[in-house]
Amino acid sequence: MDRIRLAMACINSRIGEVECNAGTMISFMEKAAESEADLICFPEMCLTGYSMPRSFDYCLGEDSPAIGRILDASKDLGLCTVFGYADSEKGIAQAVTENGKLLGTYRKTHLGLKEKEFAKPGDDLPVFRTSKATVGIQLCLESHFPEISGTLALKGADIILMPHASGLEAGRRRMTWNKILPARAYDNTVFVAACNQAGDNGLGTVFGGGSCVMDINGDLLAEDYSGECLLMCDLDGKRQDELRTSGNRDMHSLYFLDRRRPELYQ
Repeated sequence: MDRIRLAMACINSRIGEVECNAGTMISFMEKAAESEADLICFPEMCLTGYSMPRSFDYCLGEDSPAIGRILDASKDLGLCTVFGYADSEKGIAQAVTENGKLLGTYRKTHLGLKEKEFAKPGDDLPVFRTSKATVGIQLCLESHFPEISGTLALKGADIILMPHASGLEAGRRRMTWNKILPARAYDNTVFVAACNQAGDNGLGTVFGGGSCVMDINGDLLAEDYSGECLLMCDLDGKRQDELRTSGNRDMHSLYFLDRRRPELYQ
């Protein structure tokens, strides 16, 4: 991976107000493009809004007008766009687009307590190869599963995006992310970037907001917990590539994944 300018969008999404949510997203996409971002990531289920089970009253197919608007904006702005919605099969989906085309969709595989009652889980952990970087996705609760991060890294992910729809208030959200995200990044030599929904979803559920980016050493590159925001961060993949390919490493520059012994992990 070369250099990439990442935009993490922390936005307010209203349940069922799909066209309004799409308008908010496009506004943030335009701001990101003005700042010369290459990729923008939106929170979990940002297009339909998040509420169990109400989100599934507003399921979207890939050919829906709202998704079409996002694809058109992605093409017009030259922006790789990652965004979430309730899909037509009652999955919690996160789509990856570039140049106006859908590269693919990840469906959440590890569901929360309420989600397990209503959502259909996915059964794959794909990575998405954009022109700038290879991207993996872990949605909200899934950030607590190191096995997912390791799998995505072994499949070639340069960046793991972690979109959330979490009601934790900003201080607790920051505390939790600062515990787990550095480990996901450092152990797997990947950049990790998270963003959360912010504000009232229209049904009285308030999301705590927050966005942050960790480098491959698990060090904080950028954060914003002020509410709705667009967090910009430049990532340089040169050091990442060196660690992954160099044959001469010392204890201060280890690439851990090539020392795995998967035969023991059964």
